[in-house]
Amino acid sequence: MDNASHHQTAPAPRYHGLSGRYAWRGIVMGLLLAAVSACSNTFIYNQLDWLIPWYLGDYVDLDRDQGRTLKSRLRDLLQWHRSEELTQYLVFLDEVETDLDSTLSGTDIERWANRAEAAYDRLEARMLPIAFDLGAELTDEQMSGFLVELAERQKALEKEYLQRSDAEYREDAAESLTDTFEDLMGRLNDLQQQEIAEAVGRLQRFDAGWLAERAQWLETLNGELQQRNQGWQDRIRQALADRERNRTDSYRGAYRHNALIVNQVIADVLNLRSPKQDARLRDEIAGYRRDFRKLIAQGEG
Repeated sequence: MDNASHHQTAPAPRYHGLSGRYAWRGIVMGLLLAAVSACSNTFIYNQLDWLIPWYLGDYVDLDRDQGRTLKSRLRDLLQWHRSEELTQYLVFLDEVETDLDSTLSGTDIERWANRAEAAYDRLEARMLPIAFDLGAELTDEQMSGFLVELAERQKALEKEYLQRSDAEYREDAAESLTDTFEDLMGRLNDLQQQEIAEAVGRLQRFDAGWLAERAQWLETLNGELQQRNQGWQDRIRQALADRERNRTDSYRGAYRHNALIVNQVIADVLNLRSPKQDARLRDEIAGYRRDFRKLIAQGEG
């Protein structure tokens, strides 16, 4: 972790009620994308469960040479991020703070989320070659262990999410939204909490659809990685590109329905912030701005 970091370990958002890639579009953390982990030397994005995640080190035991190579590639990734991405994050934060001077709409929040997702996509494009290169170097034993870890993770997610009642689903969604807001601007008042409660009451569950789609993706990934025949990287890249396009109409409908609801409740809660909450939120933004400027300066040194 960089010593310059104002936010030492920005936690990945916990969207227990809002499954899938929507975690990157809906919630307030969209306004502070880099809070996920931009200040980390190893650049860990804990919510990338749908990306090939062996670079995290939680799925594969690397030998010394593999670890050294990976560290070098991640160092290059971080240098790129400091030199090209963080300046865009600064512009983003300036736009967000300007938007906070006016009454926000759900459309404003969707615009923030789209900017955050575009930044994520650029990062993904840079990470995939690293993952592919490392995957080509893994032994059969290492790859088998990686695939077992992915399967175990899927089982854990199914157990955690699918056994919930609808009431528990909505409770988790409300808790996730509330916790994220309170991390950024302090304790919510009764009216803000009521807005969240009303919004999550209108959410449509699609955690089962998300997990089924994720299981299908893992089956495709498993087949390619077990063999690693010529062209496997291109086939996985294409499968990733197809993954979102191949979602069912019901999945897409629930996703969009929930996106509209959550974007609007984010706007509503922010519009109801008190002067004290506003001051804390702007202080958080200023803290990230200082972090990014320090990291940019370190990259230039």
